[in-house]
Amino acid sequence: MGLVMLRIAISVLVLIFSAIWSSAFIAAKVAVRDYDPFTVLAARFAIAALVLGALVGVARGEASRDTVETGILLGLLNNCAYLGLTFYALNYISPVLVVVIVSCAPFLTILISRFFASDTMSVRQTAGVALGFLGVLVVTGIDLGAISNLEGVALALSGTASFSLATVLFRARAQHYAINQLNLWQSVTGAVVLTPAACLFGRPLIAPTIESATAILYLAIVVTIGGMGLWLLLIRLTGAAKASSYHLLNPFFGVLLSAVVLKTPLRILDFAGAAIVASGLALVISSPMKKE
Repeated sequence: MGLVMLRIAISVLVLIFSAIWSSAFIAAKVAVRDYDPFTVLAARFAIAALVLGALVGVARGEASRDTVETGILLGLLNNCAYLGLTFYALNYISPVLVVVIVSCAPFLTILISRFFASDTMSVRQTAGVALGFLGVLVVTGIDLGAISNLEGVALALSGTASFSLATVLFRARAQHYAINQLNLWQSVTGAVVLTPAACLFGRPLIAPTIESATAILYLAIVVTIGGMGLWLLLIRLTGAAKASSYHLLNPFFGVLLSAVVLKTPLRILDFAGAAIVASGLALVISSPMKKE
């Protein structure tokens, strides 16, 4: 009974996480009406760092040197390389193709986990990831044979690989560090690195509208603090490779939230793809992780 309740609790956390993570796309669509992506990211992480700094009491020096160093490394991989490269890839390939490439993160995480002899997946769980990826293709409707711009694909793949590496890194060496402290130093790193990029490549600043200001605050507080914190917790609870598979739900939640907020139409294929993804995740979640 206890194991069943634990799986139900994890499933609920996965749904909440995916809804928050997917909502970042909708909020970003609103924010970039007034600002370029690099400015949005820099402002997002700066605000998150200020809020997290107040929450964790950084002025009292509570973070160990290892926590700070690991948080900075995770920030370079997650906030700078992953988000920076995938955002930049949008200059070359469609958002749908970026979503599909990012959805390959579970496969890359499995490979990296095996390389570092970290937690890995069984054959059944790997099959569940593959089935989930098929569902992603159904939801996005992408034609893999129509891919022509390899530069954009390479940028998105590099960003996804950085995210997968950060996932394995957290599982391997940061299990016992305070999540808010790690998230704080991730956010500080993102703000410091991306602010110069915003100055070099961004558009001239204008006064924010209520909509864009709300979107950036949402990205900072709900997505960066809440979503990233929940993501690190799920890695801690279920392992790197398994947690990475939860991102397969994101395209469907993105489509659903886009329909609610941006009034884009829903299709029968969206729900069919979601059912396929859910079937794949059921295979992943219902089996325990195996250790090498």
